[in-house]
Amino acid sequence: MSETSTEKGTVEAKTTAKKRSAAQEEFDVDLRNPKLAGLLAWLVPGLGHWYQGRRAKAIIYAAAIWPILLAGLWMGSYWEATPNADSPRRLLVARNVYWSWRPGDKRLYFVPQAAVGVVAIPAYWQAKNLSDGDGGVLSTAFAPPRLPAESSTRPKQPSSAEIAANLHSWLDAGTIFTVVAGLLNLLAIFDAAGGPVKTTEEEEEDDEKKKDANEGDDAN
Repeated sequence: MSETSTEKGTVEAKTTAKKRSAAQEEFDVDLRNPKLAGLLAWLVPGLGHWYQGRRAKAIIYAAAIWPILLAGLWMGSYWEATPNADSPRRLLVARNVYWSWRPGDKRLYFVPQAAVGVVAIPAYWQAKNLSDGDGGVLSTAFAPPRLPAESSTRPKQPSSAEIAANLHSWLDAGTIFTVVAGLLNLLAIFDAAGGPVKTTEEEEEDDEKKKDANEGDDAN
C-alpha cells in the first residue's frame, strides 16, 4: 500500500510540475521590444502582438476591436446632397470621430477614441490644419465640424447641427461603438507592452525561486 501511495504521489507531483512548467512557459513570452510593440498595438489593433509572434492573441484582439470600430465609423458616415450637378451627392465619413478643444466644441469622446492610432492620427492632422479642402472624403473625414464663426471660411464642412440632423441616433450609437473600440484597444496596448498578467500563485512561485536562488548564492 505504501509503495502504491508513493507511486501515486510521484505521478501527481510530476503532473503538477508539468502543469506549472507549461503555465510558466505561457508567461515567459518574448516581448521583443515592448515599447515598439505597445506603439504598434496602439497604431493598429492586433499589430503589436503580431510583431511579437503572438499570432493567436493578435487575431483575437483584431477580431474583437476592428468590427466594433468599423461599425462605429460606418454609423458616423452619411451621404449629403450637393448643388453640384456633376456630383449630386458626397460621402461624409466618420463625422463622430474628431479632435477638437475649441471653445464651445470640446470633444471629450475623442480621449478614449484616441486609443486607436489609425483614427487618432488623421483626426489630429485634420484638427491642426482646419482646412476646408475640396469638400471630398479626404478633406472631411475625421475633421472637426464647422463652427458658426467659420461659416465663411469653411463652407464645405458641415456644422454639428447638420451632422446631428443627418445621422440622428446613429451619431450617438456610432460614437459609443468607437469609444468601446478604443477602450478595448487599451487592453491590447497594455498586454503588448507588459505581457500576460500572472496569477497570485505564479507570482509566489517566482518569489520562492528567487529566494532559493539567493539562498544558494549566499551559501556559496
